[in-house]
Amino acid sequence: MEKEFNRQLNDHLNQWVQNSQSSGWSAIEGNFFNVDEDSSVKVNLNKLSEDYKTKKIVSQPANYCNAFLQTIEPYLVDFLVQFGVKSYKFRFVFVLFGTIAKDYFVSTK
Repeated sequence: MEKEFNRQLNDHLNQWVQNSQSSGWSAIEGNFFNVDEDSSVKVNLNKLSEDYKTKKIVSQPANYCNAFLQTIEPYLVDFLVQFGVKSYKFRFVFVLFGTIAKDYFVSTK
């Protein structure tokens, strides 16, 4: 079940990216998200345009990561509801000039 959960989560998150692209995001080749076997979610911020990274991320990467998680939380809740899971602690690893790891608890309450 964990492998299927990870596969569907990977598909779900990358579909969100495809549906959310704007002029600030570069056209992304390959996956922006990659869900590992241990269920950690790698977020490849290097896929974003240089202009976007400079304006939004580089000066305060931790704040950007927190805001990003809040932005995708409703989408994570939708996924958990579809999968029949009431709550889940996600592990996000943001990749940009190194990594920032964040645990993020989501509940479907």
